[in-house]
Amino acid sequence: MKVLSQIVATVLVAYLTLALGVKVNTHQTSEDEDFQEIIKKHVKRTISTKFGEVFDCVDIYQQPTLHHPLLKNHLLQKKPSSYPKGFHFKSSSSANTTESALPMVACPVGTVPILQKTNKVGHIPLWSNSLAAGGEIAGIKTEGDIYGARVTLNIYEPQVKGHGDFSSQVLTLMHGEDGPLEAIVVGSMVSQTFGDSFARFHIIWLGNNHKSCMDFHCQGFVQTVPHIGVGARISPVSTYNGKQVDLQLMLFQDPKKKHWWLFYDTKPIGYWPNLYFTKLRVKANIVEFGGLVNGPTIHQDPPQMGSGHFAAEGNGKAAYARDVKIVDSSYKVVDLNFDKSFAYSTKPPCYTVDSFDHNSDGAHVYYGGPGGCHPS
Repeated sequence: MKVLSQIVATVLVAYLTLALGVKVNTHQTSEDEDFQEIIKKHVKRTISTKFGEVFDCVDIYQQPTLHHPLLKNHLLQKKPSSYPKGFHFKSSSSANTTESALPMVACPVGTVPILQKTNKVGHIPLWSNSLAAGGEIAGIKTEGDIYGARVTLNIYEPQVKGHGDFSSQVLTLMHGEDGPLEAIVVGSMVSQTFGDSFARFHIIWLGNNHKSCMDFHCQGFVQTVPHIGVGARISPVSTYNGKQVDLQLMLFQDPKKKHWWLFYDTKPIGYWPNLYFTKLRVKANIVEFGGLVNGPTIHQDPPQMGSGHFAAEGNGKAAYARDVKIVDSSYKVVDLNFDKSFAYSTKPPCYTVDSFDHNSDGAHVYYGGPGGCHPS
């Protein structure tokens, strides 16, 4: 139990520090004002989506991250120097499953889309670096020498009650030993902070400056494609006892440059330059796959996780993480080491896990719950 408690504490610290359970900072900072000035100077086109989101199409070579002092002499990398052995996803054979399309934005070639606002929020809020108490996790955890990880998640839109509540389905990669944590989180989040209850595609990271960041609210992520909208709505999503919509994500470290690349299916979206990390510049040692909820109501009336149903309901009714594999030190996509991997929930009365196993495609687990319980 002592070991389990240490593992739970490590993962909670990771998520909480990563601003997944943070307070919203509603005030503009001088850093943010400078950031916005960079965008304004290099906008080539402004586009509104059918969901009411507004994106600025910014010159790819002038995106805010490339103005960071650390990257003064950085040469933008359009694709990884190589790919892991066995790098592919296998589509579900189920007739009731389809692959999700990440938010698409019609920015011109040579630019990248940066979310300006949604139809409900005039300015996308910043996320402070303050910690919030609590946070509940359900899914798979594995540890070891890790150079990448992949997962397929069926994306839902769980109900969140308060303005500060969120419910997410994510892949989290981190280095969590011997000092300050460094981590990257990618996936879907529902939060009314954005003025609605839609599932949105988000990226979050914590680097060696010990400050967390979300999407393009600060410098860190270098996008390399003109058509993926970070922070935008994911549509369609899965329906309970109906069509399941999969999102296939992968993070892996370029073996030469040591940048951490984000992939949707087998398509590169962009990367975090290695200069933003110290420990993750070498490797990761913990990866999580599954759900996390947090917010002001977490101790009184916590939100739904996953589909809003318990894991035991299984296929078509519960959220899952499947096709889970990691990239090892030889840069090969391999199965999890089940001696160092397990499925767990920090609050089993509220959120459960079920059917943790593996097959030729990788490990899998069901997870989630309806919330509304009163954890003590």
